[in-house]
Amino acid sequence: MLSRLLLPVRFLIQLLSNRLLLMRVLLLLVFVTFAVRLAFLQVWTGKELHDVSTRNHLRWVRFPAPRGMILDRKGRVLATSTESRAVWLVSGEVPRKGWDSLYQGLVNAGIFPNVESARAGLEETRKHPSYQPQRLMSDLDINLTTRIEEELAYLPGVYLNTEPTRSYPGGALAAHIIGYLSEIDEKKLVSMREDGYRAGDRVGKTGIEAAFEDILHGQEGGEQLEVDVSGRVLHRYERTEPQAGGNITLTIDLDIQRAAEEGLKGLEGAVVVLDPHTGDVLAIASTPAYDLNQMSTRITTDMMEEFQQNHAMENRATSSYPPGSVFKIITAASALEKNVIPADASYYCDGSYFGIKCWKHDGHQSLSLTGAIAQSCNVAFMKIAEQVGPNDMLSMGHRFGLGQKVGMGDFLPQVAGNLPDTARKNAGVPWQLGDTLNIGIGQGRLLVTPLQSSRIIAAFANGGLLVTPRLVDSIGDEPQRMTSATTLGLSNNTMERINQGLRAVASEGTAKHLDQSLHIAAKTGTAQNPGGIDHAWFVGYAPYEKPTIAVAVLVVHGGHGAENAAPIAQMVIRAANGEKVDAAVPVVSPDL
Repeated sequence: MLSRLLLPVRFLIQLLSNRLLLMRVLLLLVFVTFAVRLAFLQVWTGKELHDVSTRNHLRWVRFPAPRGMILDRKGRVLATSTESRAVWLVSGEVPRKGWDSLYQGLVNAGIFPNVESARAGLEETRKHPSYQPQRLMSDLDINLTTRIEEELAYLPGVYLNTEPTRSYPGGALAAHIIGYLSEIDEKKLVSMREDGYRAGDRVGKTGIEAAFEDILHGQEGGEQLEVDVSGRVLHRYERTEPQAGGNITLTIDLDIQRAAEEGLKGLEGAVVVLDPHTGDVLAIASTPAYDLNQMSTRITTDMMEEFQQNHAMENRATSSYPPGSVFKIITAASALEKNVIPADASYYCDGSYFGIKCWKHDGHQSLSLTGAIAQSCNVAFMKIAEQVGPNDMLSMGHRFGLGQKVGMGDFLPQVAGNLPDTARKNAGVPWQLGDTLNIGIGQGRLLVTPLQSSRIIAAFANGGLLVTPRLVDSIGDEPQRMTSATTLGLSNNTMERINQGLRAVASEGTAKHLDQSLHIAAKTGTAQNPGGIDHAWFVGYAPYEKPTIAVAVLVVHGGHGAENAAPIAQMVIRAANGEKVDAAVPVVSPDL
């Protein structure tokens, strides 16, 4: 038994003493080891290694889809896509020890101003899968493109591609309606990745661009390329062409929109224009605005600071302000419906009432309702408000949609404005006669938006219907239905007498300086502003005999509505009549 146990020891001693035999055994062991390893790689892990190898030399190049166009009601382009050059990085192709030289190379190419900013910019890209291209810069001009091309040989993983870029021919035209694009953030990317979105893609941030992102985005294409270690293309495989997004046609009329913005140039304010019969929004302008082409590229800190300082991001058409004398239309309607103004009613104005002055300090003397509307007499309307009482006035305001958001979808952020509570449940101060008088002339705690005001004047243009504004005419080839208007239930007497007063405003009253050939019916307003200069208002429709357009104009800190808001409305009405209005915004055909 002992001799058997000693056999391995004897063999080992013999092996060590015979060098030739030892070498043979070692070679046999090495051969067996290589054979086993080769079998393992080919049989057990062959498919996995093949896939890894394939990924190393096959690259999927994405072809982003051109976004669908945004058009005006006549098919003219408000937003489209053009081709531009962009620079991308595939971080997986950058050698581990090559990042520092890449940072310097990107600075030399003009993509980053210094190494520190390059390092910070690329740090974000390294958070994503290494095989996934990340956009470094887009919309390159010819000089920068040439400079980058000269440096590409020293920039591993960096590529120049052609891609569609959003273009807005009008720059700031209709900015608050159209909205702008921005790079998708990480939070949205998580939920939108299944829809084909990738880091660096741009999505609608505000307005129509955001509301109809799923329609406008389109379907991306791509091509699989075989490349060598230097990134040179060896073979091109099957290519999938991108499919452009669907178009959105708005109810906006480009000519009217341009006229509204031209009228507001250099001012802070808003214009809303409606078709009084359908509710179609023909224009929504708000100034100051921002250039959509700038906003849809890389937004700098300086840009955002400038926008914040002048409140360019705020849409004044859907923000609230004291209505001033525009509310006198509501006061008159509530009084006529309550039958407190007989046909022969007369109001005497000596310049003040209960210490509240009329804008004409020496008084208007004796005025009928028509004259009171035409001359915007504060004393007459304070006396009417005292007869009517606050509850009926505020109830009539609510009937006209004040104190509530306008139901036209989520395209535009808006506020409800304010109709005060006569009970003052939270204020702890009882309602006073002075509050009623102030409400009657559009002061106090009343707040309305230009969009709400446009509906008020449209109701008198169309015979007593409160229309719901419609901004989208069609999605692709599918027309969008109009929302039925609400009947206000005003009597014929109320409609006729107020309309007579509105016509008198432009024919003999506060807006008599307007072009009489346009046959405008209107109401001017000057809203007191405790924080500074008064706000200027104008609401009107034309032509009086057969209205086709209703317009509301607000000039923030504009002073008198007749002087500073009325001329803008007249410009808009001329444009709606087909007259040429000087403007710097180009008209672009969809064919371009």
